[in-house]
Amino acid sequence: MKKGDLKRAQILDAAERLFFEKGYDRTSVQDLLDALNMSKGGFYHYFDSKEAVLRAVSERRVEGRFERLPSELYGARRSPIDRLNLLLGMANLFETEDPRFAALMLKLCYVEGDASMRDHHRRILLDRLAPYVSDVIDEGVRDGSFHARHPMEVGKLLILLALDADEEACHMLAGEPDNPDAAIRMLELLNAWREAAERLIGAPFGSVRLFDAVKLVADWQSAAALMKE
Repeated sequence: MKKGDLKRAQILDAAERLFFEKGYDRTSVQDLLDALNMSKGGFYHYFDSKEAVLRAVSERRVEGRFERLPSELYGARRSPIDRLNLLLGMANLFETEDPRFAALMLKLCYVEGDASMRDHHRRILLDRLAPYVSDVIDEGVRDGSFHARHPMEVGKLLILLALDADEEACHMLAGEPDNPDAAIRMLELLNAWREAAERLIGAPFGSVRLFDAVKLVADWQSAAALMKE
């Protein structure tokens, strides 16, 4: 790793640790400088703001997941439906992330309403997922698992549906973290999303999945508890 890349990684490591320990709002650039024993000039050589650091932390997490994806997707014998569900699960903040990062993003993007950060994270996922999803749908069309005339276009629509469902679930959690009825409404939403997705690609009823219901409830509770700290 080049010296510049190493220093950048060290900044991101320190920032992520402080964001988890103190919270994003209570972490200042000076806190980062103190933790790294770094000058302001050194810091601003790599990042122009604390927000830019958080964006880079988010990007690094996404890229880390995609580095592991090929072995997870193709390392075992999976059907096109299984592969599609694995890919769609990557749009789910709860299923793929450390609960601390999920809680951080929930608080910042959905409680405090940082639309810029939310849209940035969404765009990264859409761009990275689209080629994989389109390839899997094309594979499923060829073996009869799916029925779609335009796999590439339909794949992008499917990811947008998944990201919209994830956003709505996050809004529900952020708005009513202690309300168990919200979990029921979320599952109803996801069932409606699943039926729409299955019709879009001509998949068998009940075959498409975004959230694991049991894990959803556990992740909901973990994130809600962390948001209160």
